[in-house]
Amino acid sequence: MEAPRVEFKVLGPLEVTAGDRVLPLGGPKQRTLLATLLIHTNAAVSGERLCDAIWGAAPPVSAQANVRSYVAALRKVINPAAGEDRLSQGHGGYQLRVLPGEVDLHLYEDLAARGRAALAGGRHRAAAGHLREALDLWRGGAFDGVAHHDALHIEVARLEESRLAALEDHAEAHLALGEPRDVIGPLQAEVARYPLRESLWAKLMTAQYKCSRPGDALRSYALARAALRDELGLEPGAELRRLHHAVLTGEPLPEPEPAPVCAERPVDCWQPTSQLPSDTTDFVGRSLILSRAAAVLDPATPAAGDAPSCAVPVVILTGLPGVGKTALATRLAHDLRDAFPDGRLFVHLGGARGPRRAPGAVLADLLVSLGVAGSSIPEATVDRAAMFRSLLSGRKVLVLLDDAQDEAQIRPLLPGTPGSAALVTSRTRMAGLTGAQLIDVAPFNDEESQDLLRRIVGSPRIAAEPEATERVLASCAGLPLALRVTAARLASRPHWRIRRLADRLADERGRLAELTVGDLAVRTSVAASYHGLTPEAARAFRAIGMLPSPEFPGWALAALLDARDTDQATDVLIDANLVQVASVDRQGLPRFRTHDLLHVFAGERALDEEPPAWRRAAVARLLDGWLSRLRSAADQIVRREAGEGTQGETRDLVGWLEGERTSLVTAVEFAASAGYGTQAAELASAMEDVCHLRNWWDEWERVARAALDRARADGDLVATAVAQGSLARAFAVRGRVDDAVIRWSAAIEQLDAHGEAHHAARLRTHRSFAIADRGMAEAAHDDARAAAAVMSRLGDEHGEVVALRSLGFALVCLRREAEAVDVLESALETAERLGRPLALADVLQLLSWAEICHGRFDRCAGHLHRALAAFRTVRHRPGEAYALLTLGRMHIALGPDQAAHALGPLGEAASIFTELGERRGEALVSYWLGRTHAAAGDPDRAESHLATALAGFRNLRMPFWTEQARLGISRLARAITPS
Repeated sequence: MEAPRVEFKVLGPLEVTAGDRVLPLGGPKQRTLLATLLIHTNAAVSGERLCDAIWGAAPPVSAQANVRSYVAALRKVINPAAGEDRLSQGHGGYQLRVLPGEVDLHLYEDLAARGRAALAGGRHRAAAGHLREALDLWRGGAFDGVAHHDALHIEVARLEESRLAALEDHAEAHLALGEPRDVIGPLQAEVARYPLRESLWAKLMTAQYKCSRPGDALRSYALARAALRDELGLEPGAELRRLHHAVLTGEPLPEPEPAPVCAERPVDCWQPTSQLPSDTTDFVGRSLILSRAAAVLDPATPAAGDAPSCAVPVVILTGLPGVGKTALATRLAHDLRDAFPDGRLFVHLGGARGPRRAPGAVLADLLVSLGVAGSSIPEATVDRAAMFRSLLSGRKVLVLLDDAQDEAQIRPLLPGTPGSAALVTSRTRMAGLTGAQLIDVAPFNDEESQDLLRRIVGSPRIAAEPEATERVLASCAGLPLALRVTAARLASRPHWRIRRLADRLADERGRLAELTVGDLAVRTSVAASYHGLTPEAARAFRAIGMLPSPEFPGWALAALLDARDTDQATDVLIDANLVQVASVDRQGLPRFRTHDLLHVFAGERALDEEPPAWRRAAVARLLDGWLSRLRSAADQIVRREAGEGTQGETRDLVGWLEGERTSLVTAVEFAASAGYGTQAAELASAMEDVCHLRNWWDEWERVARAALDRARADGDLVATAVAQGSLARAFAVRGRVDDAVIRWSAAIEQLDAHGEAHHAARLRTHRSFAIADRGMAEAAHDDARAAAAVMSRLGDEHGEVVALRSLGFALVCLRREAEAVDVLESALETAERLGRPLALADVLQLLSWAEICHGRFDRCAGHLHRALAAFRTVRHRPGEAYALLTLGRMHIALGPDQAAHALGPLGEAASIFTELGERRGEALVSYWLGRTHAAAGDPDRAESHLATALAGFRNLRMPFWTEQARLGISRLARAITPS
């Protein structure tokens, strides 16, 4: 059975039929691929070209694989329908083979060519017939519904121009046949779609006049004139004016003049022109960008490679609102005046701050400025672009396109031949313009910011108030527009002190209002970009303003918006230069940043446009997200089993914590200041364990104080006591035990009064460990014993292990080592069962210390080996250092011949303690180093270390160790005193 005829239809919606059956062509990208192959039938099309057609300049990593998948899907549909292999892959790419008459586009082009030939030969009836057949093949716009990128966009424009030309030729044939009524309807429909195409109006006026409808012809002229004046500011061309005159006077219609394809190049009358704005006298910085852009644009710069390039250099300066793109481009264009002696054109394209200027209207202005008569400017944008490129051909002209909105707006405005160049500024990242050099314009650095301020305000005023100047610069955050506004305000108010403006800028809520002078305003500049966003991206931008910091991880925005995926909104904000990718974390996830002043503006918009209930719920989701991630990371780290080979995973988690260190603290402080008491308390509690684990002493104190302030403000006595206890623990690890004891005592009393036994037991555990070796061992023993009993009663096994460890330490300090071993072995058994390596390591380290007192060195060494492995698994540096200290003590206890082996671990411990600022550990290391050198027969070094230890113990108020250091020094003195 013979296969049905396959037909490919592109003059309208893309369609492939086999007999009476319409074939399924798949999704949008698959249809775009087929459309590209139909433009290049019977020829190989490379995979790269298909990727460009489908995705433009930003194909995904999987683009080639996706193309192969789309082709395979189309082959399964087309080849069986045709009964043969039509779509195939060869060496040069992919090929779609078609037969004569199968593609409506080929039929159309053949019929249109025959019609034009018949018209030129005076065979008007044949011309009308062929052209009618050609036009009847159109079912809508070419490739209607197919996604357009560069190549397909150009082909669609070409085909539409061809259709209009065929329609005009068809009308011309019927007018020659004396059949004007047949063409009035189609012409009226087309002038409604293309009111600037004068040749259509001319055909319509002629047909109306020949039908004895002069009133309609005059009305058509009036409509054409209004469209041309409103859109382009031009009067109708010569042909329409002659027709108008003939209709008014009743004279015979003039013979139509062929419309010029392009205007004659006014070679002889070309005059160099410069339309650039004036340069700024106080321009500062940007030297690297200026040199880089000049190297790209300057025609004298040698092209890369051996062969000369035929490409036109294009530089796009992109950056956030107010960053100084226009000033930079203007300075660059002035600098390049010698490189472009034939002219420097300037066009403001409206961008975000005004109505978008259509390329056709811009080209009309450019052509008129270059001496082209308005009547000679073609109607179609594509013809105007061709005329513009023709005028610039062979000349050296720089075209500066300021504040462009997108690639489609500027493509028709680019020169076409080498020698000329284009410089573009845009708030959007126009990555889709092939071959263009995209240069990011960043805010000023500190030196550039101060230089601009100094040039406008004057050096004496800046030098007189350096601290206030720094505050002003910090408020402007390097944004040139903000700096210029600030400087202008100061310059116009010589009686103001800089401190006055610095104080006014310090309040974020009023900062943007202060950054206004004359017609310069930061808020206005940013608002223009904001109002150009999609609704989804605008809400995302407002949500960013609710974040506590301008830098944030991607999940934070998703939490605020209660959305699983915010990639699309984020991409829009990145393209608009309202957000930048700040970094990529160790898990490969991006962190984003917005400029400080954009962050303030976004916060304003959130307050004005989002309901309070939505804002509060969004922030609560954000804080819950921080809490969940913080607890998960901390829990996974402290639960690592030593020796399981999970170091890589642990490093990732530790890396995540370190990367989010500042953000975590900011989140707690934000929750506290914004009135989220519950979340502030929970975050601070989770942070306490992390800070202890990661040795974040400063951060620990900050989050504890934030939680304490919030709890006091809320009148929450229990939360106040818990926060006091955390702050006390932070003080204790830094050696401020006296301050810590005062806070612990008050907090424990409050918790006992409210029946909060668990919280009180936890604080007693920490207090016990802090005071045991500071002359309060009995009190420490009582604290720890009471805490362990509560933890056991409440079923908190981990809490009981920690309390028993404190009890064991108190017993060691009381010289009751045998009891300590019993207590610690009980804690060890539970810690091993729980799988908590940090708690396990803490118990093992202290147990090994007690075992030394009994002379059980083998057991001590085994405990220390396990403790060191566990401490290193969770990367707990203080624990590791104390285990090394204990190892050094063990070597000393083994006897004088083994004492030298203590120097290695003691030296490592000393380095860690110094790095952490752990004064107790430093004093203990000095003591045991003194004992080591004494055993090795080096009394001078021994005395030096013991003296250091003695001073440290005294400062820390550690009476037991103070006495031990004093006795050590006395023994040395007796040993070296002659008998």
